Amino acid sequence: MRQGAHVALEAVGLVITVLAAQAMIRAVLNPDSEPLWGLLSGVPGGRTGQLILLGLIALAAMVSGGWAHTRKEPTAGRAGNSGRSHDRGTA
Repeated sequence: MRQGAHVALEAVGLVITVLAAQAMIRAVLNPDSEPLWGLLSGVPGGRTGQLILLGLIALAAMVSGGWAHTRKEPTAGRAGNSGRSHDRGTA
C-alpha cells in the first residue's frame, strides 16, 4: 500500500473509533435512546448485543488505524537519531 492509503486508513479508523465509542457511551448513559438512531435494531441480543457490536466495531477500527499508523513510512528520522553509528569501539 502507498503512504497515502495508510494515512487514509488511519484517518478512517480514527473517525469510526470515535463515532462508535461515542455511540456506545451515549447508549450506556441514556438507556431510553436507541444506539445510532435505531440502525442496529436488527442485531440479535437486544441492547446488550447492540453494545457488543458497537464495541467490536470500535475495536476493529482502532486495530486497523493502528496497523496503518505503524506501516506508514517515516518521512523523517526519529528525534535524536542522526543516522550515524554510535559505536563505542576502542579502535
